[in-house]
Amino acid sequence: MNVLVTGGTGSLGRHVVMRLRRQGHRARIFSRHPRGHVDAVQGDLMTGLNLDRAVSGMDAVVHAATGARQSLRSRGDVEGTRRLIRAATQANIRHLVFISIVGIDGVAYPYYRTKLAAEAMVKQGEVPWSILRATQFHELMEIFLRVYSRVPGMTAIPFAWKFQPVDAREVAAKLVDVVRGEPAGMLEDFGGPEIGDLKSIAGSWLTARQENRRLVNLPVPFKFIRQWAQGVLTTPEHKSGKVTFGRYLAETCPPS
Repeated sequence: MNVLVTGGTGSLGRHVVMRLRRQGHRARIFSRHPRGHVDAVQGDLMTGLNLDRAVSGMDAVVHAATGARQSLRSRGDVEGTRRLIRAATQANIRHLVFISIVGIDGVAYPYYRTKLAAEAMVKQGEVPWSILRATQFHELMEIFLRVYSRVPGMTAIPFAWKFQPVDAREVAAKLVDVVRGEPAGMLEDFGGPEIGDLKSIAGSWLTARQENRRLVNLPVPFKFIRQWAQGVLTTPEHKSGKVTFGRYLAETCPPS
């Protein structure tokens, strides 16, 4: 099976590529920066650069590319997905698999609105499709915490935010299973094994990273912040993953 993976060098896409290749499939990478990777096409979804060449000869596409920064200030994921669907239609792609985010319906956050618009394009397009929504990756938790730890000796975070961190490798395994099967529309959510507030997640992270920082509750007035505290980004009924955030930290933190 020949599969194009957009964002094939990213935190999720690279795991999809590796798993497909281990199973004997061809996985072509489409990325803006594919240097050093084999079977890769350098291009850009936003401009359409080399997109036709990327989809040529492929049977299916896993659309794992995303651009939060571009989506916040412009058309971002929406325009890129539009271009991808157009090219995939012309190339007679048989299955388009799109990765999205759990709980984004009705959340007052610009990036989520673009993801919903991209989902709608996939649903309305002519390419048979599947959409998988996942919770936040373990790596994203670390990005959040690093951002909120810029003040020396302190990590100031909204304590009440609730997340259900999931391992990107497990989501990648699910995506590979999905793309190898028949198009199935909207799939069940894929969440991590545990739900926790950001205070407890941060505490585990600071301990594992051996960082001597004081945790401070950071009040943030935006509506979407309150929604995150209500757990809208979690899926308690679908604890699909097995790797906890604690296990991830144990695997990635150097021994003391």
